[in-house]
Amino acid sequence: MPIFKFEAYMDDDFGSRKAVSRASEKLRTAADVLSSAEVRFALKSVRDAEAKDLTREILRIIAFTDDSISNPSIGSLFERAGGGPLNAMRANIATAYGVVESIAGTTGTTGLNVPAVMTLAGEGEAIAVARDCHVSVHSGICLSGARPVYIEPPFDRELGLLLPPTPGEVRAVLEANPDVRAIVVTLPTYHGLMGDITGIVAECRRRGVLVMVDEAHGPHFHFLRGLGFPLSAEDAGADLITQSTHKVLSALNQGSLLHFNRKELVTRYEEMQALGFQSTSFSYPILISIEHAVGQMVNDGERLWGQALKLAEELRRGASSLPGVRVVDERIVDGSRVVGLDPTRVTLNVRDAGLTGYEVGRRLLGEGILVEMATPDVVLFLVGIAEKREQIAATLGALARAFVGGAKARTAAAFEPPRSPEQVLTPRQAMMNTFRERLPKAEAIGRISAETIGCYPPGQAIFVAGERLTADGVRYLTQAVEAGGHLKRVQDDDFQTIEVVREMKGGSHE
Repeated sequence: MPIFKFEAYMDDDFGSRKAVSRASEKLRTAADVLSSAEVRFALKSVRDAEAKDLTREILRIIAFTDDSISNPSIGSLFERAGGGPLNAMRANIATAYGVVESIAGTTGTTGLNVPAVMTLAGEGEAIAVARDCHVSVHSGICLSGARPVYIEPPFDRELGLLLPPTPGEVRAVLEANPDVRAIVVTLPTYHGLMGDITGIVAECRRRGVLVMVDEAHGPHFHFLRGLGFPLSAEDAGADLITQSTHKVLSALNQGSLLHFNRKELVTRYEEMQALGFQSTSFSYPILISIEHAVGQMVNDGERLWGQALKLAEELRRGASSLPGVRVVDERIVDGSRVVGLDPTRVTLNVRDAGLTGYEVGRRLLGEGILVEMATPDVVLFLVGIAEKREQIAATLGALARAFVGGAKARTAAAFEPPRSPEQVLTPRQAMMNTFRERLPKAEAIGRISAETIGCYPPGQAIFVAGERLTADGVRYLTQAVEAGGHLKRVQDDDFQTIEVVREMKGGSHE
């Protein structure tokens, strides 16, 4: 029997316990079922066909659970005192992950990252951040008023991938900026590369610096050490860890977790969360799904992911025999910069095959196969607990057909992102400034950006609000868009203009 029993805390007269139990059972089994309509190597372990059945079942119990915010016997995400199913769920999840405290969120990891960053640093205080962080981390810095100091993730030109920072690189940033209160790193990377988090934590401990890890793509690591998965951030002693339970495990969309290894941070976090980053009308179906996703890992994680690991290896081995395809595998693990690799993330560099990653992705989609991500050089597949052997075989066949008629190997170097530009204002000073104007991008060079512009590739911000716009950065973004890249910004004008801080006469900023 699963150790998590959310519905067991409900009074018989509260609602239909049988209906809740049926929905819970659906949540336990949905991740094992894959729709036969198409193959998806993308985020989520719950597939469309079963998800539709799950949704119908959940809708049947919403009448009983949707008004439960007003039922004090269930508890609240905003109150730790007392009993009830929500606090019992938090305690069970914390025990499962071996941490001091866990908080469940129903607004995605974004809704946890923003107040978590605000917990670590306030107005004018320095916070060190790996440049490849999620946009929500930049948002937290902007709202807190903190001053970011960036850790530049190195870029592997041959593989076309961002790499994790080393403890030595973190140490250098901390020595150059002794006023840094905390650091934020993203581990594992999107492509499953794990840096030396133990060494990074040790460097920070020596200086009294707090460590937050955005572990969005690693909520399964803690349970799978026996299968050779990397050490998790929570086991390495990071102070705050956010996880996208909905991305890798079988929770519903927007279901995420925040773990604490330091009790004194919990109250401060809850003060930040109460500013509006978690709805007071939170979703009980999402919370139930989080509970059962963790329970699934506790009870059956090694078996389920052991199967996924074998299938990922089949995909990796088969793809390595295709002409011009380079597979990222355990050879990238050097013990210093990369100390571990998520073996269920299959990354293929296709530059020498004569196609861009975008074109490979489009050709596969034409055969009903959806990849997780594509860049000019790389295609990423996520193999989860729902994949089947026949789908791996079908994917390898589709890959072989995709490369038929490909051009000669491309000689152009991978898109290497430019270095971080000069920071003139804090993100808050630039973003919250109402004196701004929109200029054609060529005219904006040399001005201070009033917006943050992220880009895939490489998966990081090229300009953060408050930084001086450079010709190199604008050129990079232009080339990325022309090659099929995707910009993350509010404006959608094919990157023709940039929002800048308006300048007064004499060069000062309004």
